[in-house]
Amino acid sequence: MVGVLPPRGVPVSNLACEPESDMFHFKLNSAVLLMRLWSRYLLLSLAIVAAFAAGCSSIPPSLFDGRSITQIEEVPQDLLTTADDPSFLDNDNSVIAAGYSGSDDDFSTKSKDVATSSELETSSAVSMSDQGLTLAAIEQKALANNPAIHQAQAATAKVRGIRTQVGLKPNPTIGYDGAQLGDAGIGQNSFFVEQTFVRGDKLAYNQQVIEHDVKAMERLVATQRQRLLTDIRLVFYEALAAQKRLELSQQFHKDVEKAVNISVERLKADVGSKPDILQSEIQLNEIELIIQQAEFEFSAAWQELVALAGTPDLAASELVGELIPLTTTRDADTEFAQISANSPLLAAAQARVDRAKANIQRQRVQPIPNVTALLGFGHDEGTGEEFVNLQIGMPLPIHNMNQGNIRAAQADYREARQNVERIRLSIRRDLAHVMREYQISDATVRLYHETILPKAKDALEMVQEAEAVGEFDFLRVLTTRRAYFDANFKYVTALGKLAQANSRLDGLLLTGGLSSVASYQGDDSLRGQALNDQ
Repeated sequence: MVGVLPPRGVPVSNLACEPESDMFHFKLNSAVLLMRLWSRYLLLSLAIVAAFAAGCSSIPPSLFDGRSITQIEEVPQDLLTTADDPSFLDNDNSVIAAGYSGSDDDFSTKSKDVATSSELETSSAVSMSDQGLTLAAIEQKALANNPAIHQAQAATAKVRGIRTQVGLKPNPTIGYDGAQLGDAGIGQNSFFVEQTFVRGDKLAYNQQVIEHDVKAMERLVATQRQRLLTDIRLVFYEALAAQKRLELSQQFHKDVEKAVNISVERLKADVGSKPDILQSEIQLNEIELIIQQAEFEFSAAWQELVALAGTPDLAASELVGELIPLTTTRDADTEFAQISANSPLLAAAQARVDRAKANIQRQRVQPIPNVTALLGFGHDEGTGEEFVNLQIGMPLPIHNMNQGNIRAAQADYREARQNVERIRLSIRRDLAHVMREYQISDATVRLYHETILPKAKDALEMVQEAEAVGEFDFLRVLTTRRAYFDANFKYVTALGKLAQANSRLDGLLLTGGLSSVASYQGDDSLRGQALNDQ
């Protein structure tokens, strides 16, 4: 038998129906009533939830004047000369919360290579060539293959993901509530929606705190790039200087071989002596040893170079480049100012200071309680009426005012500031060592270039002319020729050291292209803290 639905307000028990169909009609009518309740109160519940959401938004537009964090200037020019005063710790308005909106896929680091604007003259003299491997080609390979850079980039991507996570609002909860279901005719059935509204802009502050972590990691990527480039240049000029010394030694080896042959011929002609032959042969053996040492030095430098470039199987080839001394003198105070202004490592440390500062304000808003709202609607079988249930609650911040976390955040801020000062002092210390190497190499290059080499060349030419007319003996000529070779050999060595010192200064004293990269150890615990008022 098919039942007829009762009019609204008439209890199911008043229906005239056969006993065996009572349960069927009860279930059918209950389902219809629930559907009516759902359609009637759906718009009402959505309106109430929207009202709460509008009143407790975690990222109000007024906080950042319509700009997202990615639209705010990355780093001011005076980033490293901040005038932060510890007195701000007592000022609740010291940090302004900012919302974040941006693409997590936007993973471009603006400071790709902080030293490219001040390349060595030796670097500019190196260009692509089909005859050998250039510095530019090695740098390109290294930047593409270096695992430390990829590691730092992955850590930055991790922080970007966490930045998104800590700003997400809590999910709503939906459910069913049944009361007195075992009592026939007086049960209550309802559906409810529960939502927690995070107050105090905690989620916006979360993203602001992690945004500074993103900036710090981006600068660590730039630091790793610069470390790699500096290492490449140091090893390249070491190998290039070894290659130049090898070329000089091989050329002089030919001259000494001729001298040995001449001394033999002079002995046969009864105008020379056995000591002349022995002396020339000793010099030949010494040059052969110098050639072997230069070959070992070049081979070791080449292996280190291809390891840094990420191409360890690359066969050894000639390096294309010149060792050209700089004409200007570098000053320690000027170099320190430039390094302090451009060092990505120092900028990363400053970003940690900004992060700690933002976290203080974040911890100060933690005691602001969140609001939890529950909206339910259902049907009372006893009265046949529909009902609405509304619950709003929040914890009272009486015992826990987050005072411990606030003190810890203030301590982190002081620690971060001291870390910046530590890095500044370490830069001064390292700069003193590099400037000593630079000044010694620069003075050596200038003296050889301006005085020693011209004199050695003039002495060799005069001795050779005197030998031609019989004024000087063979050993005198051989000794002068060796002195000229030694002067050129030492000059090339000094040029290589000068190029390396300049590379260190232009590389902002950053080395360690394959050193361990600082990974990000943070997580999304700020979001959990924001959702937990207890």
